[in-house]
Amino acid sequence: MNQTIEKIKESPDFPDFFRPRDDNADFVDATYFLRRDGTFIFSEGYYHSRENPLPERKLVSHIVFVPLDRRRGAPDYAHKKIFGQDYENITKEIMSTQPLDRFYPCQLQRYQEIDPGQKEIPRTVWNRYKSLVPLQELIGCFPARASLQAIMKRGGQDPAAAKVKTIAEHTAELLEVELSRLGISGSLSLGTYLNPHDLDFVIFGTAGEVKRIVNFMYRLTDTDDRRKVFEFGKYWPIRFWDQAGKERFMVCPFFSYLDPEEAPLRNFDCVELGEAVLEGEIVDHTHNAFNPSVLMVEGCRLNQRPYPHITRLIFYHGGERGDWREGYRFRAKGNHVRITAYSLRNGRREKKEEFEALLVNNLDQVIRLKENK
Repeated sequence: MNQTIEKIKESPDFPDFFRPRDDNADFVDATYFLRRDGTFIFSEGYYHSRENPLPERKLVSHIVFVPLDRRRGAPDYAHKKIFGQDYENITKEIMSTQPLDRFYPCQLQRYQEIDPGQKEIPRTVWNRYKSLVPLQELIGCFPARASLQAIMKRGGQDPAAAKVKTIAEHTAELLEVELSRLGISGSLSLGTYLNPHDLDFVIFGTAGEVKRIVNFMYRLTDTDDRRKVFEFGKYWPIRFWDQAGKERFMVCPFFSYLDPEEAPLRNFDCVELGEAVLEGEIVDHTHNAFNPSVLMVEGCRLNQRPYPHITRLIFYHGGERGDWREGYRFRAKGNHVRITAYSLRNGRREKKEEFEALLVNNLDQVIRLKENK
């Protein structure tokens, strides 16, 4: 076994957060997994080729934490101690040094340096900038809700855990969600909760419930400048500053479907129809805070010509979750695609719907246009 993993397993905290891989479980968004090479990877979206035999399945993901290479070095803000071992957060370094439209391409380049096998894996437009990791290389995961519960149970004797518990209880009350519907992602889900910069809460609900919560977050940030979050060269409308007692903190929410089958792209095929520019209006943002974000659109012009056949704008990345909402007119650069979505019944695909969309896989590709008068 990898030496780093052997040392990680010696940490007394490890058993409280880690769950062995279960090949029959749902692989959902915003969950950390430990790979056999000692890296921690972060799942993205809900489609991970579950209909395929296990040896052919890959987790669509991002490589986030890699064992620290002291010869190469890393900036202090990218250094993280996880289960007693030194790691580097490669995502933070890239996002802090590169323009937005270079972030995902630079990430992919770094993935290929860390894992040369990534160079040989074919990709399509929707997973172009992801790491695609064979499921059989995963040791296990750190489920969001279990990780938060593990921290909160320590609140009676651990001041840092008590702080997280207070913030979680306050956030659940603020958002009017049951505390049991909250989980934690980010490095906190890996047991590093002593002094968090922000809290990556994962909120579980139906699409309708999440829309209510997101609309509430808009009211918070639209009406109070003190709550607004600006980071990495952009404004994040559903991240917000809050305070519980003396503790001021930033909430960086992720959302997860209680029933993964409610995800529009739970299982799908994607046919590329060429690069394109789409203009239109967002008419339904029910799924805008999930990853991928799927927005219903109308009044579309494709490459400057009326084209009513496109009904969705898809962001297949997590960098603009919640940014786009009903009533916004937009111009987006991406790929015209035809999507066939399926339900999975007893391991077999059943066609659910087919539609055309513009799919965006990179940051800084969509601009807001002035609304119609």
